[in-house]
Amino acid sequence: MDALLLMTLMSCASDQNVVVIYTERHYDTDQILFDQFTEDTGIKLNVVRASADELVARLITEGENTPADVLIFADAGRLYRAMDASLLQPFEDEVMKSQVDDGLYDDTYHWYGLTMRARVIMYAKDRIDPSLLSTYENLADPMWQNQIAVRTSSNLYNISWIASILMTQGDVITQPFLNGFVSNFYREPAGNDRDQAKLVASNVGANLAIMNTYYMGLLLNSDDESERAVGESLGVFFPNQGDNASGAHINLSAGGIVTHANNVDGAKQLLRFLTSDRAQTHFTNVNYEYPVNPYTTWHPLLVGWGTFKRQSIDLSDLGLYHERAFELMIGANWT
Repeated sequence: MDALLLMTLMSCASDQNVVVIYTERHYDTDQILFDQFTEDTGIKLNVVRASADELVARLITEGENTPADVLIFADAGRLYRAMDASLLQPFEDEVMKSQVDDGLYDDTYHWYGLTMRARVIMYAKDRIDPSLLSTYENLADPMWQNQIAVRTSSNLYNISWIASILMTQGDVITQPFLNGFVSNFYREPAGNDRDQAKLVASNVGANLAIMNTYYMGLLLNSDDESERAVGESLGVFFPNQGDNASGAHINLSAGGIVTHANNVDGAKQLLRFLTSDRAQTHFTNVNYEYPVNPYTTWHPLLVGWGTFKRQSIDLSDLGLYHERAFELMIGANWT
């Protein structure tokens, strides 16, 4: 951060009518909500956007002199780093606990989920019978040879997904799964989630894609007719359902109050607003993310995909498994 910006933010931080947000989310939906919050409360929001690693490093360097009040991550796997570095302060609040579903906030109240997405299997509706699909582990079966499209191993969504399998299944199951899964790739991983969907839709051989659900919503509601066609050609399958199954992998965008926040009261107001039904309805209707508020109605598209059982894991600890998960992914030749 250059000196002028830092001085500006630190000056603003002394004003209790300003909240400084460090966020790695980059969606227009967020800015619309930030503007609504300012209009409702008169509290100005100064937003600093950067990667999670950059934000964590910045907060550690700034220490007590940080201008930041609120920290927002787009992936729950980074929450462990923030907690381990004591970058967040506890905020136990009955309003927040009523507005965020059980399991989607930290049990010590250092962070609360803001939005949820599921990382699931998308399949070519004209070529794949969904009755053949079952679990993530089944994707290692030779029946799917040369049929799977997925992003690179360095993608954080993938690392968190594999880390969640590692948490629930251990090395003994995770490594063989990865070996079989990687052997079924259609091509060397490349591109983002939308690119995987487009590859499957192009009918060149790949029939399955690993994707976050909200990307399907964005495709189906795109201004680009060709992207809508891609979305319409794919079906959504939630793996690992059933009484004894682990559930579909979910991930969160989450936020908390910075340990050395200058405007704690303003930060609390912002987090309550972002988890309110009004804001949650905006998240689901515009960005097609699942609301964390249990009283918010899902967008009709998400309703159409059906309810699903989600993984029951401590998301605060997900980051503990990131390094080992990545080692196993590389060990399986997932590039």
